[in-house]
Amino acid sequence: MLHEIAELQMNYLIQLLKDEHKTRNVFGVLNEYLTTHNCTFRNAVMPTFSKPYFITPKQATTMQQIVTVMSQVLNKFILLYLSDKNLQRILHFSQEEHYLFSIDPGYSTPLVISRMDAFMNGYDIKFLEFNCDSPAGTGYADVMEDGFLKFLDAFPVHDKWRFRCFNRQEKLLGSLLHCYQEFCRDSTAAASPTIAIVDWEDVATLSEFNILKNYFEDRGYPTIITSPQKLAIKNDRLMANDTPIDIVYRRVITGELIQRTNEVADFIEAAKRKLVCIANPFRSYIVGNKKILALLIDPRFQHIYTREELNIINQCIPWTQILSDRKVTFNQFNVDLRTFIADNKDRLVLKPASSYGGKDVYIGNETDDTTWQRILRENIDSERWVVQEFVPIPEDIFPEISAERIHMKLKKVNVNPFALLGKYAGAITRISDNSVINVSAGGGLIPTITAAKK
Repeated sequence: MLHEIAELQMNYLIQLLKDEHKTRNVFGVLNEYLTTHNCTFRNAVMPTFSKPYFITPKQATTMQQIVTVMSQVLNKFILLYLSDKNLQRILHFSQEEHYLFSIDPGYSTPLVISRMDAFMNGYDIKFLEFNCDSPAGTGYADVMEDGFLKFLDAFPVHDKWRFRCFNRQEKLLGSLLHCYQEFCRDSTAAASPTIAIVDWEDVATLSEFNILKNYFEDRGYPTIITSPQKLAIKNDRLMANDTPIDIVYRRVITGELIQRTNEVADFIEAAKRKLVCIANPFRSYIVGNKKILALLIDPRFQHIYTREELNIINQCIPWTQILSDRKVTFNQFNVDLRTFIADNKDRLVLKPASSYGGKDVYIGNETDDTTWQRILRENIDSERWVVQEFVPIPEDIFPEISAERIHMKLKKVNVNPFALLGKYAGAITRISDNSVINVSAGGGLIPTITAAKK
C-alpha cells in the first residue's frame, strides 16, 4: 500500500507543476481560507505548504492501535507516580508542582488530551516526546484538513482517491463533556455547561481558541476565552467576567502557572475545592516531562504494564536515559554514561527534560564537539536533561511556491497523533528544513490525510 501513496504523491506533484499559475492562485485561496478561519500563528497565516502528508489506511490503523495502547501506558504511569516515592524522587518535580499534581480533578482519567510527537518510517513509529500538559492543534488540524480538501478539489485527484479526515473538535468537546458529567456525579450538571478556554492573553496560538469557541458555541455551549489571572471565586463558583464557569479547557502551561502563582490563586483554589471541572488536570504534566521516556523503558517500573503495553513500549520508545554520572545499559552492554555520551556524539541527542517548542535540543551529528562537551559537562549532574538515541528523521518532497516558480524540496517530517480520552483522533504533521521540527522554531504545519484508491 505504501507504493500507492508514492503513486498518489507523484501524480499530485505533476498536477501542481502542469499549471504553475493555477497552483499559485489556488494556494493563495488556501491561505486566505486559513486566515479567515483563524488558522494563524503570531498574527500571520499558519506556515504551510501545498501538499498534505498522505498516509495509507494501514498506516492510520497502525497509528491508531499504537496511540491507544500508549495512552493506557501514560495513564498508568501518572497513577504510579502519585503513589511511588522513588519515582517522585527521580522525576524531581518541585513542591509546587507536586502540590498541583495532588489535586484530584474529580474524574477518573488523568490524561484527557494529548499529542504524541513521532517519527514514522513506513509502519515503524518512534515517539520522541509526549505533549500532555496543554497540547495545541486540534482546532488547527480541523481547519487545515477542510482547507486542503478544497485545495485538492482543484486538481484531478478526487477522481481516483478517497480521503479520510477527522473531526477532532467534536471529539474534544465530547471529551470535555464526558469529564464534566463524571465530575458532577454527586450534583446536578448544567444542561449546557459554560466553557472557559484559559491561557495567557499573548500566546502565539490565541487564534485557535477562536476556532474552538466558534465550534463549541455553534453546538450550544457558551464559551469564554480568558486568562487565568482574570478568574475569580464568587459565591463558591469560579467566575470569568462575572460569568459562572462549569468547564475549564486548560491551555495554560502548568510550569508557567507556578511561576505566577500569586496572580492565579483563585484558579488553583477553585481546582483544589472542585468548584470547576478542569481538563487537562495538572497531573497530566507528569508525562509531558521527557524523563518519562527513560522511565518507561526502566525495568523497575514496568510491573504495571501488560505484555501488549510492554511490546509497544519496546517497539516505539527509543533508548533514553536521564543525564547523570552513572552506569547504564545500552544494547545489553554496561557503559559509563558520561564517557558513552562524550564518545558517541553522532548517534545521540541531548535535550532538557522539561522544555518545549524545540528549545535547546542538541543533535549530536549536527553539533560541534566543543559545544557537545560543554553541554554534557554543564548538565551531567543536574538530572534535568535526557540523552536519547538518534532516530533517523523521515523526509518527503514538498513544493515550495515563490513568486517566480515552484520547486520541489526535501523536508524533514514529524507526525503528531492526537489522543482524546485515550482514543486516537487523527494527526497533524509538522515539516521543516531543520532537524528540530517545530512551528515555533520556523517549521510549517500540514494536515495528515488518509488516502485510499477508489
